[in-house]
Amino acid sequence: MSNLCQPNGDDYPEAARKHQDDARALLNAGRYDGAGYHAGYVIECALKTLLLVGNKPVRGHDLSALSQHAIKLATAGSPQTARYIPNPPPRLAYATPPHGWKETMRYRAPGDLTQMQAKGWLNESERVYRATIVAMRKDSVIQ
Repeated sequence: MSNLCQPNGDDYPEAARKHQDDARALLNAGRYDGAGYHAGYVIECALKTLLLVGNKPVRGHDLSALSQHAIKLATAGSPQTARYIPNPPPRLAYATPPHGWKETMRYRAPGDLTQMQAKGWLNESERVYRATIVAMRKDSVIQ
């Protein structure tokens, strides 16, 4: 459990790590839809962590909207969070797969994502995770 665990039990930094591990395992097992699904949640949890630290918590799953909130946080001049905002912003947008990520992709039949797409999404989630969660842990923002 991290120091950012919410009263309802939501722990975005820990959830991001869990989803990153699941995405990697599913990709290695050839389960590309599952890998992509979890990669999207890594980005969602990383952005929600960033917004929580910046005292601008946001609910929902829309990666595009969360990215916009993070960009606004950066331009608001918050030195506490500015250095953790991924640059460039996450490239994985909120859209119907395979063109983007959506939490409802869990209901789709297998085969929406190719191995290449899943790898791309996973690479993007790892980039965002390193820029946010890993960097905040290094600086003891997250403990």
